[in-house]
Amino acid sequence: MNTESTIHPFPGVQVGKLSSKSSTHLRLLNELSVKLQSLLHSDNIYEQIVSAVQNKFHYHSFSIWSVSQDQTAMLRAQSGAYNKFIQPGFTIKGEGILGHVISTRKTYIASDVSQDELFTNLSLPVETKSQISIPVFVDQTLVAVLTVESNQVDAFDEEDVATYESLSAQLSVALTNSKLVGEIKSFNKKLQQTVDERTQELRKAHQRILEQQRLLQKENKVLKNLVTHEKQNEANIIGNSPALNNIISMVDKIAPTHATVLIQGESGTGKELIARRLHEKSERANAPYVTINCGALQETLLESELFGHEKGSFTGAVVQKMGLVETADGGTLFLDEIGEMSLGIQAKLLRFLQEGEVYRIGGKKPIRVNVRIISATNRDLESEVKNSRFREDLFYRLNTITLRMPPLRKRKEDIPMLTDFFLNNSRYGGAAHIKHVDPKVYETFQNYDWPGNIRELQNTIERLKILADHNEIRIDDVPFNIRMPRTRVEGASSTSGEALVDMSLDELEKQHILKVLSYHHGNKTKTAHSLGITIKTLYNKLHRYGLLKEAGGLNPQ
Repeated sequence: MNTESTIHPFPGVQVGKLSSKSSTHLRLLNELSVKLQSLLHSDNIYEQIVSAVQNKFHYHSFSIWSVSQDQTAMLRAQSGAYNKFIQPGFTIKGEGILGHVISTRKTYIASDVSQDELFTNLSLPVETKSQISIPVFVDQTLVAVLTVESNQVDAFDEEDVATYESLSAQLSVALTNSKLVGEIKSFNKKLQQTVDERTQELRKAHQRILEQQRLLQKENKVLKNLVTHEKQNEANIIGNSPALNNIISMVDKIAPTHATVLIQGESGTGKELIARRLHEKSERANAPYVTINCGALQETLLESELFGHEKGSFTGAVVQKMGLVETADGGTLFLDEIGEMSLGIQAKLLRFLQEGEVYRIGGKKPIRVNVRIISATNRDLESEVKNSRFREDLFYRLNTITLRMPPLRKRKEDIPMLTDFFLNNSRYGGAAHIKHVDPKVYETFQNYDWPGNIRELQNTIERLKILADHNEIRIDDVPFNIRMPRTRVEGASSTSGEALVDMSLDELEKQHILKVLSYHHGNKTKTAHSLGITIKTLYNKLHRYGLLKEAGGLNPQ
């Protein structure tokens, strides 16, 4: 095929014999095609196109105008003669060649602007001789106009028209793609904003859930305390002895105040019940009442229980934990066996008492709480302070008021009432089959010193209810060590002569027989032999003492 005879869309230009200008145009279009692909993410696509075209042709003026819906043209980018006079953002509506192109939506060439009635120089000292303006469409909508001006007459031919219309088509594609990229960016930005907002909402919701969990945990503990309150009410303080009445009278005076209270006394004397009464009689009665046994936990565990910890503060701290001090906020915290607390925890407890705030383990933020502290111990804290096992400053913080619980041997008149209470109220069930208690049992109980105090008495009654074979508790049912205790005079040893001063001869004989019987673990034959009396005589004496129902008919064991 003869390529020279091929019809070319522009007369006078043959394929294979392209002019230097045509070659330059083709290279320009090719370069722009490549460059426009890289301008999709650019915010100055108009400036980039103007710069690329002007670098090739050095036109007298080259500009791109965007067109709005009301047909107003706004200068977006330019290069050449108008740079000193107008800047991007300048607008024209319906004027000159630009206005004509916008209204007709067609390319317009002014070969000699001096003879063209549409041309207007805007009263600017610019020597434009000829001009070409090409519309740019996107989806059949006029969006821009390319304008090229020359300082020579007849500067533009059909080859230029084809070149700039091709440039217009490429610009249309670039603007479409740029618009899509912009929409994608906008969508991604809105999507990211939505994701961020939702993330913040989820974080806030998570915080609300954590707070709700904290409140639920606190409420759960409070409810448990209220249930315990129902089970351990004031009726548990049994007795009307002067020693007990004095304590209760002091408690009722102290309770309405905010004073810290230290309760001292032997184990099993009812220190916990007094602490609860202090709470129940105070204005904090409806607030949490929280207890902790300071001697039952290791130092690290006790600190975590008291003050709580943050998540990850130590191995095993997988969640945030609220301490008992924080749980008791507004109420009462009872520290049982406080004498067992280590010096390290004592220092932190002292700081809390002084400042009214705590730090969770691993926490940086202080937590203010309003808690009344009641403590109890069976140790002599004054002696512990002297021996440097208990902080003196903490001791004085805790014992604003000290209550000393009397041991059961100091309130023996309460023993019958306590015995009846434990018979009818039991953690293992009542004693429906027990209809009667031998009065001698009460007497025996009152003659015993009860080193374990009320707790020992309660455990004894529980054992008697379970093991009694009759519908009454008899003297024979009472444990041997209680029936025949070692003689003890308050303030004197059992071997001291002071212990015998107030004893009658019969009482002295009785105590000696009981000691020997206890020594032989209740074996009456060995006891009679040691005493130098017959087994019959021993039985008669035991019967007289009220320790046996009958003297005869019993095995000599």
